[in-house]
Amino acid sequence: MPDFDPANLVNGVSGFATIFAGLTCLALNRWVSPQPRRWLAVYWAIVLTGIPTVWYHGFGEQRLPGLADISTNLLLAWTMQVAALWDGYPIRTRRRVAGISGLVNLAVIAWRLLGFQRSLAIPLGEFGGFTLSEVTLIADSFLAVGLLYGRYRQLPRRSQPMLRLVTAVFLVGMALASASNSQIHLTIIAYHALWHLVGAFGFVLLWGFNHLRFTAGEYS
Repeated sequence: MPDFDPANLVNGVSGFATIFAGLTCLALNRWVSPQPRRWLAVYWAIVLTGIPTVWYHGFGEQRLPGLADISTNLLLAWTMQVAALWDGYPIRTRRRVAGISGLVNLAVIAWRLLGFQRSLAIPLGEFGGFTLSEVTLIADSFLAVGLLYGRYRQLPRRSQPMLRLVTAVFLVGMALASASNSQIHLTIIAYHALWHLVGAFGFVLLWGFNHLRFTAGEYS
């Protein structure tokens, strides 16, 4: 039997949760309540993101799958921004924000492709920290959430608590993701793997938030 590194094994297996979360969102979108195509693209991006996550962590965290992992994560965050922008922002705002954000993300991917940024942009000592691409991903996520809150007053009242819950899950996930991939405490607290699980639940809750607001007839 192969000798697996415990952290890589649990990180790789938990990565399947992201794929299943995306598939769950797509199934709910198909059989419960269809949502606008811009959000359907987000759910497909969740599935896509999970594939290199499993590849990267499950096979030794090599450079190529690592690039695919962070690139698809950035793509997912960007598609969320685009979906949120097209929820009701002016055309000019849509194009500017989506365009600038897209260029920044492409620049970070190119920076990673060229072999830079192996050191931490935000070191957190023995606990871990964030690389430049991870900082960009966090900024992307904050922007996506911020765009949803930018239309908060237009949201149906029943969907507002769900948005706050999605935000709380996102913040918990960010805290877990700050640990290094190999950080495991008390035998079962594998921080990076827990981030995958928390994120997966967060994606399904995101579908629930969209379901509540789109079925209220406030959006098209």
